[in-house]
Amino acid sequence: MNMDNQRKKTTGRKKIEIKKLDKESNKQVTFSKRRQGLFKKASELCVLCDVQVAMIVFSPADKLFCFGQPNTDTILNSYIKGTTEFEDSKSTENSSTYEKYNRQYEEALKMLELEKKKLADVEILAKFLKKGDWWNDSIDDMSSEELEQFMVSIFELKSKLLKRADELMMPVI
Repeated sequence: MNMDNQRKKTTGRKKIEIKKLDKESNKQVTFSKRRQGLFKKASELCVLCDVQVAMIVFSPADKLFCFGQPNTDTILNSYIKGTTEFEDSKSTENSSTYEKYNRQYEEALKMLELEKKKLADVEILAKFLKKGDWWNDSIDDMSSEELEQFMVSIFELKSKLLKRADELMMPVI
């Protein structure tokens, strides 16, 4: 057999007619892909030509998307003022960026602490469940967290016992 006959026949890329799309799902997909391409081209233009670019786009779902190099606000403020002074705004931009990252870092630390606490609770529960006779453990040496978990485990055991007892007591029809 010929190699050309073995290759998969595809239509490849086609040029589409530019007209308004009717289906909402098609609009959203096309918007998302084209927005990404547009922002990528704008970024390349900034790098290649050392220019400042700002774009504001509203999606079909009325969501706002912005692209700015070095920063959308900086470029828009410069346009409104009628100046091309970007150097003064770079230090302001950097400080606001650092503040934003610091806030995100603080929030991430708080979330990490909460997750650590949850993990500790899960580990305590796992310790109780691993032991076959955990209900016989002495509660004198337990911390308050361990006591709380012990109590939760006892209540879970009680509810499972009651459920099983009800199942056994029901008459078989």
